[in-house]
Amino acid sequence: MAPRQSDMRYSIEEVSDLAGLKAHVLRYWETEFPHLKPERTKAKQRRYSQKDLDLILHIKKLVYERGFTLQGARKQLDDDLKEARQSGQLALALDLGSAELTGVLMKARRQARSLLEFLDKATHGGDA
Repeated sequence: MAPRQSDMRYSIEEVSDLAGLKAHVLRYWETEFPHLKPERTKAKQRRYSQKDLDLILHIKKLVYERGFTLQGARKQLDDDLKEARQSGQLALALDLGSAELTGVLMKARRQARSLLEFLDKATHGGDA
């Protein structure tokens, strides 16, 4: 049984690919935006929820498309979340099907690369 979309968790590498941001930018934004708090595994690896991904995409839009500073984006994000709570709307909605599909494709691509590397080593390993 496939996990529900709301149960999907993404690694920092997957979120980096999905959002088009470098991992160090994501880690820095965690220090700048209190709402952005991915879960941690026992090994201290970040696991981002769909809500975290939505937040990241919203922050990216504020900073890169609308030209906000990080301080301005933080204030705007607080205002947006407050307004969404008051109106009862779901904030920062993303096409979940699209995001989930992209995540699955990213995993498949990484697995295919690993398989190619393994096959290349197996094929050419004796030549070195």
